[in-house]
Amino acid sequence: MNEQELRQAMSALEVYRVQLQSIAENMQLIQISLEELARARETLSQYKDAEVGSDILVPIGGNSFVFAKASDNSKAIVGIGTGISMEKSMDDAISTMEERSKELAESMQKLNERREMLEAQAEQLSRTVQMEMQALQGQ
Repeated sequence: MNEQELRQAMSALEVYRVQLQSIAENMQLIQISLEELARARETLSQYKDAEVGSDILVPIGGNSFVFAKASDNSKAIVGIGTGISMEKSMDDAISTMEERSKELAESMQKLNERREMLEAQAEQLSRTVQMEMQALQGQ
């Protein structure tokens, strides 16, 4: 490996580092979304089981709640994308949360597979660069 190829290999390692960092950030965002969906699904399930007219605590985020009275536990308003929401039956709303969770889990798995592949390639290239640098220093 000549000096130019060594520089290219080191640049490739930097590209791998940036890609791995991006994947880690995306995985973190997906994990946050999965946790949010789990909380929403749990809230919907609890609300569905509440008696109409009973006092309930509704989570508003930040580990905070407000007091409310259950009025209609058969329906929920669910976001369907781009700032649009629609009314769904409680069971459909819960199913929507479960479907989204499955989709996000699949995305997480694909990102994890991509991360593992990139890490293996980067590790191999890193070993090659180290061996070449040691060979150059030995000359």
